[in-house]
Amino acid sequence: MVRSNITSMPYQSESTMIHQDSSAYLLVVPVASYRTGPQQFAVEGPFLEHLILLKEKLGALGNNMVLVAPNMSQQSYEARKHGMVVVEEALQGIRFCAVFPTDLSTTGYWKRLPGIFVELKKEIRNAAVVHAGPSVLYYPFEFLALAIGRYYGKITISVTDIDHRETARMNLTTGKWSRKQYLVTRLLHDSWRHLQHLIAAKYFSLVMLKGTEMVRAYGKNRTNVKYILDAAFNQSHVIGEEQAQGKIAALSNPANPVELVYFGRLVEYKGIEHMLHAVHIALSKGANVRLHVIGDGPQRKDIEQCADGLDLGKSLVMHGEIPFGAGLFSKLYAMHVLLAAPLSQDTPRSALDAMASAQSIIAYDTYYYRELAEQGAPISLVPWLNKEAMGEKIVELAANRHSLIANVPRAIEFASKNTQEIWLERRVGWVLSL
Repeated sequence: MVRSNITSMPYQSESTMIHQDSSAYLLVVPVASYRTGPQQFAVEGPFLEHLILLKEKLGALGNNMVLVAPNMSQQSYEARKHGMVVVEEALQGIRFCAVFPTDLSTTGYWKRLPGIFVELKKEIRNAAVVHAGPSVLYYPFEFLALAIGRYYGKITISVTDIDHRETARMNLTTGKWSRKQYLVTRLLHDSWRHLQHLIAAKYFSLVMLKGTEMVRAYGKNRTNVKYILDAAFNQSHVIGEEQAQGKIAALSNPANPVELVYFGRLVEYKGIEHMLHAVHIALSKGANVRLHVIGDGPQRKDIEQCADGLDLGKSLVMHGEIPFGAGLFSKLYAMHVLLAAPLSQDTPRSALDAMASAQSIIAYDTYYYRELAEQGAPISLVPWLNKEAMGEKIVELAANRHSLIANVPRAIEFASKNTQEIWLERRVGWVLSL
């Protein structure tokens, strides 16, 4: 755990401190935080950086920001505090309103819903903007805030960062879900998500959707519905000329292995074991490659056992978790190809981080990677769930390094047009135009 040293509009008098009676910018999100003191709280470091940048771009509208979110348990906080930052509320101009604990059961949540409603209503009545998104069926939290905001005539901003419409089918196909789970999700959960997006597009001030297919489905030529990318990297993270030339030099020497990488949470739906099998196939065909796995999570032991079974040996390097920031990007600059094998719908920021570090991508053909490829990102698509095709594509790229070298400037160009600053500037412009 560290204390934030990012200062944004430090208060000079009592009048500039955050009060509930000030016109606030409310962010209602499921990102759990932890109350560490009467006027301080802890939040994930990258998320705080995003909030600080958002405040800066919003200008006066962002002076008083309120983070309305669940409060994580002390046990969860102790396990995760190394990656969290303590925020001084008055100094940063961000107040944390904890509306319910993260360890609340579904029944417990519904019992507390009247109190949650009252708390949301109190905050929203004194707000200028309510910024949230769709809710899961059994925890109607974020969408409830937007509905209250609409009732009180506030500016309402809805953000959706993943298109779940194909998730049920994908989970049924992989065997993760039973036919019953599939039907329940399609009839209840998907219908609820669909209804929320229909309402949002018709009634909310601004609706931002991560996916052109969603914009086509719900936008219907409405000017309040916008396509977004949600980059986490900023301009300072984009690889420099010297590092890019070093990458090209390494790729130009056939004695050097092509460095493949996955970075992120080690969870089943990311398809990391599919990547291991694909690398095994590529190695068996003589490809000079090495896979790096950066991150931690519940599937770590399964991944290690799978690697042992495939006898990957030194062709697999497990790095553990590296916090997002300069340290992570210094590792990524040395990598050449990001592997992406999502088993269900996924829109990870890692794809954009790979562009910032001048990598190519080999990905299963899902809509997110297909859209990025259509926008100019150097992505090679292979059929979904086809480990053999991914292995063959690794062999192909490893044997034709000129294509990887040609992709370096392409990736840099894509990243330079899609930094966090650029997208926040665009999003804030839409907000301020309201």
